[in-house]
Amino acid sequence: MADGGASSFILLVTALLVSGSVSVLLINQWGQMAQSSTVNVAALEAERATGVAFAGDPMMVDLDTTNQEITFYLQNIGENLLDPSTLVVIVDGESVTSSIVDTLVPAGNDWDSTRLLEVTVDSTSWSYASGDDVALTVAVSSEVTNGYRGSTSISLEVRLHD
Repeated sequence: MADGGASSFILLVTALLVSGSVSVLLINQWGQMAQSSTVNVAALEAERATGVAFAGDPMMVDLDTTNQEITFYLQNIGENLLDPSTLVVIVDGESVTSSIVDTLVPAGNDWDSTRLLEVTVDSTSWSYASGDDVALTVAVSSEVTNGYRGSTSISLEVRLHD
């Protein structure tokens, strides 16, 4: 009988040690999952707080036919500052990122919701005339906020006028 009680006690202690180890493992896994969720929420928050819109009449976009330059305005409609250096412009499927000239209006250091970004793009391969419709796509990212950068884009058809 004494052996039966001792072996039951050994099994009980073993079961308690195993269940304690499993509990520690589950708690660690839960902590990692909660941390991963926090990271995802911060990244999603950066995306949500980033926005850009076309400012002005898309049917009256300025075209300089001599230099084949298109000038338009963008507005930051998000909460985060936007980074003009990340601006990507695609006109009729052609990326013109290398020929972007951008200026904050009114002048300033930060592209926030109180300033417009004047964007001028050109390409030697264009031969646009006044009244032409072109597909315009713009993508831009925010400044890094809380370790994350949001991004946003717009696509629309615009009509060029000189």
